[in-house]
Amino acid sequence: MAQAADVTIKVLGFWGNQPQIDDVDRPMWEAIEAESDGRIEIQYLTLNEAGLKGDQALRFLKRGAFDIMTISPAYVSGDEPSLVAVDLPGLAYDYETLRKISDVYRPTMAERLERFDGVLLTHWPFNPQIVWCNEPVNSITDLKGRKVRVSGAPAADTLDQLGATAVNLTGGEVYQALQRGLVNCGSTGSTYGYSTKWHEVANHLYNFPLGSYSQVVQVANKTFWDTLSAEDQDMISAKMKEAEDKLWAMAPDVHNQGVVCATGQGECTLGGEPGSMTFTEVSASDKDILAEIVNTTIIPKWKESCTPIFPDCADRFDETIGKVIAAQ
Repeated sequence: MAQAADVTIKVLGFWGNQPQIDDVDRPMWEAIEAESDGRIEIQYLTLNEAGLKGDQALRFLKRGAFDIMTISPAYVSGDEPSLVAVDLPGLAYDYETLRKISDVYRPTMAERLERFDGVLLTHWPFNPQIVWCNEPVNSITDLKGRKVRVSGAPAADTLDQLGATAVNLTGGEVYQALQRGLVNCGSTGSTYGYSTKWHEVANHLYNFPLGSYSQVVQVANKTFWDTLSAEDQDMISAKMKEAEDKLWAMAPDVHNQGVVCATGQGECTLGGEPGSMTFTEVSASDKDILAEIVNTTIIPKWKESCTPIFPDCADRFDETIGKVIAAQ
């Protein structure tokens, strides 16, 4: 009879069927279990496997429903709006800038997660949340009058300024919504959209990060974390740091591969039948339009929502992310 593990870790990942989860995150946890020589048992579920939407993640964290969780700041902005500062639309159009933003704001995120009995372990991005439409879209202004699936208040506020309507759906609900005309467009990453076959019901792909980069944090419940030995904490932290760096490094190629598969323009290595979507790159004029919306509406509204919960919110943003943006 196999000996029972000394430590069982209940891990909640993010949405599965994506390279970041299937090729890096889940294998990392499997490696931690394997290298512990039976001392550690990992019970790993993705959001879809657990049947969860992710919007209650901080409450689950505080209750200890899971020991280590992957959490989207956009999903939990209602409970802790300060976290979504790193993922406001229009702050970054490349991963180098995005990582500068993420690194400089990381201490603030760690501080705010302590309210939920959280210990911040890693912080990394998925793909830019670009726009998939079943009607032509060549500019951000083409979204006017359309119903668009997005996640998070900042993206919804952006659509409102463009004269579009934000629709709140989970990723798994979008295929049928596009198919039935309940929405005209949806915002998601290129690999997630391809893996869930949005290219079958949408024909135009606009490389505009309307929902920013769907960054996530991986957070341990502090009560659980403190029960681990220093050796186990160090081993898990080292494995997660290695995976975090790998996830940042692979992000641009993963995004490009999703675009290749959705459009059929090149060799698709993600499996399945490639799509034939029309791809449009974001223009300089659209970046200017979004910059105006971000500076006059998105950042001020975010600060307004954040300050009642975190009085230093605006100053902390200006001292960290604001300086990175100003230096670009």
